[in-house]
Amino acid sequence: MTISLTISSIETLFKKRKDELELQRQMFNEKKEQILHIECKATETYKNIENLSNKEECKNNTYYQTILLMSLKSLQHIKEIKRKIIKCIQEIYSEIITLTFYINTTRYRNSLFIGIQKPSLTITCFNKNGAIDTDHQTLHTKFEGKFLQTFSSNIKEVKFNRLIIPISFGNHFSPAFSCITIKSNELYITGDINNHTIKLITIMKDRNFSEEFSLKVEHPTCIVEHKKSSLFYISDKQLHRVFIFNKKTGDFRSFGGYGNEPGKFNEPMCIAIDSFDNVYVADAMNFRIQIFTLNGTYISSLSFPNQRTPFYPHCILFDEDQLIVIDNWGSSIFSINPKQKKVTSIISRYGGAKGFVNRPTFACIDKYKRLFVSDSGNNRIACFKKNNFLGSIEMKTLGLVGSPLGISVSDKKLIFSTTANEPYLNCVSIKNFPNPTFIL
Repeated sequence: MTISLTISSIETLFKKRKDELELQRQMFNEKKEQILHIECKATETYKNIENLSNKEECKNNTYYQTILLMSLKSLQHIKEIKRKIIKCIQEIYSEIITLTFYINTTRYRNSLFIGIQKPSLTITCFNKNGAIDTDHQTLHTKFEGKFLQTFSSNIKEVKFNRLIIPISFGNHFSPAFSCITIKSNELYITGDINNHTIKLITIMKDRNFSEEFSLKVEHPTCIVEHKKSSLFYISDKQLHRVFIFNKKTGDFRSFGGYGNEPGKFNEPMCIAIDSFDNVYVADAMNFRIQIFTLNGTYISSLSFPNQRTPFYPHCILFDEDQLIVIDNWGSSIFSINPKQKKVTSIISRYGGAKGFVNRPTFACIDKYKRLFVSDSGNNRIACFKKNNFLGSIEMKTLGLVGSPLGISVSDKKLIFSTTANEPYLNCVSIKNFPNPTFIL
């Protein structure tokens, strides 16, 4: 009863705020139309004055030149107002989308990360005395600083533990983890697309967190560490660039940029480094894989023009000397010999049955050469080894909402995020795979 009343109150609160935002968006759209009309008239006026001032009899006339300068400044001021109005519309729209997601999410979960542009957002769990603070439009709960919650699971005798990333790291919305890398047993590098950052998070013995570094990017999709140095490579889908971060010196630089010529990118999605220190970048919307030196100098590229469907390499990773490619649009997984530049084996194709995949996104490989794939379209994590299907972990069976997304593996555990836009890193023991056990 309390849970249902709490959810009802949340939905009422969010709907009210969403209605307010819709009115604001409508008002700003009207202002935008007005300023566009004014800009059109001002541009026309400026051009007329400019044409007049260019005439021989007006060139040295200070009156005409002053009018021209004033007209130009007015036009620049109008353009700046238009830019600010458009930015406000974009921010309002982004908040409306976020609120819509939250409204839908509260119906299906008994725990969520919630709030509206407040730096003091909190984690709430309805079965732990959660309550609404309507003055601040946030949810609060009795919380004692330990970011470990236990949930029920559909699997008998399985404890469902999830790692919650706290809001104290200066975020305003719940983090959406696009990519995850396990650096060591207690260190996690996460790509947070909602807050546009890359973070190295350490889990302390008291289950709290510390943050070793936080890098500002736009839409991180992959983080790869060069094992022989202190370099980290980060692909940014939105900025169409690959960033290089030197953890020792703090140097942060990038290469690439938007385009389809060699060395340029259109949605770089993933990075892999081979044993010869060549950096492979999945240049997804250019339907190719580009190869660079460690400092970002272009070497060559791999492409497959005879594919029946457009080739969209969402993820790439090395298994010894073979490059494994996760083709999202083609719903397939295959390996490539980079030297011969040809496909050597097909690991999986499109389908919903066991051993098949549907719109796979990210993948990782453990020391036993087991390939774990976020089979996002089928809402599961599939596992393969040398073209053989070993089993899968179903999100529905674990009671999870959303599809698996960012994924990484260590000796003992598999850690992944989901598309549910929640601030959780899900930890699964792979000791008895494919029988999963949630751990922390």
